[in-house]
Amino acid sequence: MILFLAACSTNELPSNSNESAEYSELITAIETDMEVLGATAFAIAVIKNGELDWSEGFGTHTKTGEPVTADTLFRVASLTKPMTAVTALQQVEQGCLNLDSAVDSYLDGFVMQQQPLMAASLTVKDTLRMTGGLVDYQVQSGEDGDGMMEDFLSTYLEYSYFLSPPGRMYNYSNPNFVVAGHLVEVCSGAYFSSYMDDNLWKPLGMNRSTFHTSDVVEDADYAIGVTTHWPEQVGEEVPVDAESYAASHLWPAMGSWSSVNDLTKFALFLMHGDTAVLGTDFYEEMTTMQVDTEEGYPAKGYGFGIEVKTGIKIGEDHYPVTMLSHTGSIYGYTSHMYLVPELDVGVIVIINRDMAVPFNSVPVALDLGSMVASYTPDSDVPTDFSDYVGRYYNDFNIGEFILSETESGLTIEIPTLDEAGIGYTETLEAVRQDNFIIYYPDGSSDNLSFIRDENGDVEYIRHRNYVGERMDDSSDNSVVPIDCEVADLQLNSWAAWEQNLSVIE
Repeated sequence: MILFLAACSTNELPSNSNESAEYSELITAIETDMEVLGATAFAIAVIKNGELDWSEGFGTHTKTGEPVTADTLFRVASLTKPMTAVTALQQVEQGCLNLDSAVDSYLDGFVMQQQPLMAASLTVKDTLRMTGGLVDYQVQSGEDGDGMMEDFLSTYLEYSYFLSPPGRMYNYSNPNFVVAGHLVEVCSGAYFSSYMDDNLWKPLGMNRSTFHTSDVVEDADYAIGVTTHWPEQVGEEVPVDAESYAASHLWPAMGSWSSVNDLTKFALFLMHGDTAVLGTDFYEEMTTMQVDTEEGYPAKGYGFGIEVKTGIKIGEDHYPVTMLSHTGSIYGYTSHMYLVPELDVGVIVIINRDMAVPFNSVPVALDLGSMVASYTPDSDVPTDFSDYVGRYYNDFNIGEFILSETESGLTIEIPTLDEAGIGYTETLEAVRQDNFIIYYPDGSSDNLSFIRDENGDVEYIRHRNYVGERMDDSSDNSVVPIDCEVADLQLNSWAAWEQNLSVIE
């Protein structure tokens, strides 16, 4: 299906000149971000008073060589997830899906071959709130076109596994949304891309959004991405265009192209709702915290396809507001969406660099300090590490983690990473209750969380690519050797994308 990607007229979505005096401070911040990030294409939209107030593009690194505008297409990566959540909730609203029903009641043969009993407890709700326990998968390919999710899931079920029991904990994983997208196909009888276009993008007037490479190539008004994470060329700057890669098997999780003007239309739906798209009850469920992410914040969770957090930190300032947000990163592109419905403000940024965080421009765009007083939260950094000491193990994954308390603090040993030559700091940095940071030689980092049981005892250690269950003294202490081929995905993508992309804490 070819979409007509004609640019929106200026009277439909206003876009002011770069010379706008009102936005001079923000423009300076954008220029700083672009210089720091090495970005050559940058687009931003600012929402004020519940409507688009200003949008603009910066840079000229586009396929045509023309300047970036607010209508220029970028890959928006995981900003696709909240869109997918809407389509799945539409099917719940229409009665095809039930949030509490098992996925295998809708998909024939949905059985994880290595853990055949686990799949029966995976529910539709788990896929939308990231509690599926499914090991992550984010490998791109050259495949482009409809109808590829079913074959992908068949292979995934044969070779992959659950990191944790479905429903047990939040853990970010793309296959959750691939499952949700395929459920939409089964319910609607239509390919996912067509369903998205007909039931979300067109009703919201999003005529600059697509999954199909052919649409983007034909349109030609798109940003060229720059990645330093290209396989076999890690650390080098590699340009990527629309035809460099595609991942139709992962479309519902990370596959769409869009512009900041189009994303603003979706953002306004997230802020205000639209009963022509989704009924009020399901809209409110989507934008309400469904599960605590257990990252040590007093009120941070995931709704359905969207992060929900009350009490946010931007820079050194904390504000008592509720924010809806999501970020995304894929080879050559990063996307950010931060919305504060109670203040009717928001900002959307897309950049032609992966892992790019616009630390300077987002705080200026939101300007929360002019609307609400900041506050100083109580410190909740752990100083007693005895609860975490012990051995954690997962026989389907990287193997064991060994946690010890030393004079330097809480230390970690990961034998499988040691054997693979993947470096890390042995002493973890305590940042919030039950949460620590592990650092790598290249300066990147990841969050490690300790998950407690109903009695308050530490039961699991959680990383996006690893969940280890604590082994007590009575456990069988024999360690099953880890097959390096099985662990290859985790070993080669240990520094998990999208964990630390947010400007907001």
